[in-house]
Amino acid sequence: MGIAATLAFGTLGLLIAYAIQRLLQKDRNARPLPPGPKGWPVIGNATDMPKPGVMEYDHWTKHKDAYGPISSVTVLGQTIIILNDPKLAFELMRDRAFIHSGRPHQNFSCDVVGWKHSTAMCQHNDEWKLHRRNITKVTSSAVSVLAFDKVQEEEAARFLVNVLREPRKLFEHIRTEAGTVILKITYGYTARMRGRDPLVELAGKAVWTFAESTVPGKWAVDVFPLLKYLPDGFPGTAYRKTGREMAKILSDCVEKPYAFVKKQMREGRAKTSFLSQVIETEGADERMERIHKWAALSMFAAGADTTVSSLMTFFLAMTLYPDVQKKAQEELDRVVGPDRLPVAADNDSLPYIHAIMLETHRWHPVVPMGFPHTSDAEDVCMGYRIPKGAMLLPNTWWFTHDPAIYASPSAFNPSRFLPPSSEPDPRQFIFGYGRRICPGRYVADNALFITIAQTLAVFDILPTSDKLPEVRFEPGVVSHPLPYECRVVPRSEGCRRLVEGCAGGEERGEGDAVELEAMG
Repeated sequence: MGIAATLAFGTLGLLIAYAIQRLLQKDRNARPLPPGPKGWPVIGNATDMPKPGVMEYDHWTKHKDAYGPISSVTVLGQTIIILNDPKLAFELMRDRAFIHSGRPHQNFSCDVVGWKHSTAMCQHNDEWKLHRRNITKVTSSAVSVLAFDKVQEEEAARFLVNVLREPRKLFEHIRTEAGTVILKITYGYTARMRGRDPLVELAGKAVWTFAESTVPGKWAVDVFPLLKYLPDGFPGTAYRKTGREMAKILSDCVEKPYAFVKKQMREGRAKTSFLSQVIETEGADERMERIHKWAALSMFAAGADTTVSSLMTFFLAMTLYPDVQKKAQEELDRVVGPDRLPVAADNDSLPYIHAIMLETHRWHPVVPMGFPHTSDAEDVCMGYRIPKGAMLLPNTWWFTHDPAIYASPSAFNPSRFLPPSSEPDPRQFIFGYGRRICPGRYVADNALFITIAQTLAVFDILPTSDKLPEVRFEPGVVSHPLPYECRVVPRSEGCRRLVEGCAGGEERGEGDAVELEAMG
């Protein structure tokens, strides 16, 4: 009886919403929505959305051939605009950013878990502008970038040591490096050299809550918003228990590292970090303290998982393209030599390594369908109506795989970015658009460049057998390669000794873990 009442209650709400939507549409101008598949009453195009396990960009790229460069679907009254032309993506999300810079509001991830306070999910308002200004000020400062380069170089060297010792745990080492680098840059926090680290684990769980809570249509309260008004225990409210658990993880990850940095600053021991710099330059009254906490958490969440995906993609490409690897190593041997590891300052002298970084970005964009924008006002594009509240999805994967722009797009070919070729820099697509472009993109680029350069300087990346791994990726907002196997071996005894010489970094031992644990 209770379940039946819930379904009846939800269906009634949908019918009312549908009727209101139809009435409002009659009052608007006669311009049509962009073309798309014909929907059903009430549910609209719910059955036309990507099915579980299907790559979202594959699904939406088919719209390009069926409906043209701009198309749409409407699900339960929510209009989604698919952009399969980069010119339209730039026109709407960059050139008309004053209209199209909002973010979708999901009841579960934003309200129940609490991600609405993060930079990525924050609406286009004054608070978001403060987030953005503070992140940009620190990540674009010459002094800060040099300090961050040093951190990235040290952690990349430790990554080499870990790979040398336990090459079979390559993916685990990638995740460890990505987490430790971004925690040190964001909070000045030094993780344990070996074994479990409390903040690395906590931060990893926080990233997981973001990935899980933002899956479209997964949570009942996102599909039936009326459920949020029902009391606990009522059928359909089970999502709240999971939401509270996720909210606790997120709250701990916001508060604990912030308290750690404030304590070290009071005692005059704080290392240079994003958070210590913004507290010093912007102050920490009640409002700014909240903004600092969430901007720092946002930097970590944005940087850790995306770096993991990029590095996994790089190792996959090197396994499949030995000629690219050989050419890169020839450049490294000629420019850097055998006696030291490459560093960030070598970037301008290593154009082929830089091109590998660009091709890693292009070959498989970490966020293939971009982070969606929403429209804050009614608009018109190509004669079609873009409703207020519409969600804009840019098909970033297609922008980097259009054969009219990138020759042989499925091939991993860094030379496309070197003279005499002149194919476009994929970073104009992969870091977002307009006012929502990633403010930490320079730091992310440096981290990827340094790890690629140091890895290729000392290791050969080889297939495990005659059978090469398949090029397959996971669906999702942030897309990773599916698990694959490869061998990572020192190029020579001299390279082995060079890596072993980096093991001196083990003196950090427990790092800051004991202090963090003692804080409770």
